[in-house]
Amino acid sequence: MSFPNFALIANDIYRNSAQQAARLLGISVNFSSERLSVDQLIEIGKKCDYIFVEPNFVPISTLKSVEKSGIRIYPPINTIEHLDKITKYPASLEKYSILIARSAHAQVSTWPISLLTDNLTITPAPSVSEELATSIQLSAIKLAGEINLIGCLELIVDAGNYHKLIDLNWLNPTVNFAISLSSMTDYFEQFFRAILDLPLGSTSMKEKFAVSGKLKSDPNSDDYRPYLHLMARNPNLKFNQFSKEVAVCGDGLENLLTEIIHAQQYYSGEIVE
Repeated sequence: MSFPNFALIANDIYRNSAQQAARLLGISVNFSSERLSVDQLIEIGKKCDYIFVEPNFVPISTLKSVEKSGIRIYPPINTIEHLDKITKYPASLEKYSILIARSAHAQVSTWPISLLTDNLTITPAPSVSEELATSIQLSAIKLAGEINLIGCLELIVDAGNYHKLIDLNWLNPTVNFAISLSSMTDYFEQFFRAILDLPLGSTSMKEKFAVSGKLKSDPNSDDYRPYLHLMARNPNLKFNQFSKEVAVCGDGLENLLTEIIHAQQYYSGEIVE
């Protein structure tokens, strides 16, 4: 038995994250960021064991035609249609990110719930009790079963009422950077495990908290000088220059927040020391 061959049709910004996770699992990924026709997708599907098409990247009419040809694609059309029927609400000041993975044999896993504000992400959400977290995760698991989810999905919900869905993401979860640093299994590895029906990995955190924040460039400086200064000041800081984020993991939430907010302010030029 050989390792599976996987096709991923999506925006090019996901290429590196997806291919790195696939290589570690021994999976061959054929990646395409082109707007492919029905016939082109069918040809790719014939050559690959699995094909995943980012729903926001290809019209659903195209996906339906590919599925009708006998090519099995992920996520299934009925999953996309079920999600499209769910009412979306306007964004609130505070939101929760719920990451869920589900395999073809209905093995399910969720990550700790994250609190999202305009500039910060905190995992796990400090305002969520263990009882509430369990209720939210069970609700997400129930939804995953109802829509026959195969793969991974991020649900963004209102922190004041988690039943209000604000947005959802397939390949670009809002908390991806923090989760990749803090979790035993990152989002893209779990994504492949779920679709290939491999045993799902542990989503336990390596540290008690992970805090990340968005970065704004200082208009009077290049990004490299503050980048060097902040790394020297606190070597525990982790940067993602592609997504413009900074993150840190550890035990003391107050100290972690202080470090991230200081990094944001220094990076933007708001403070100079």
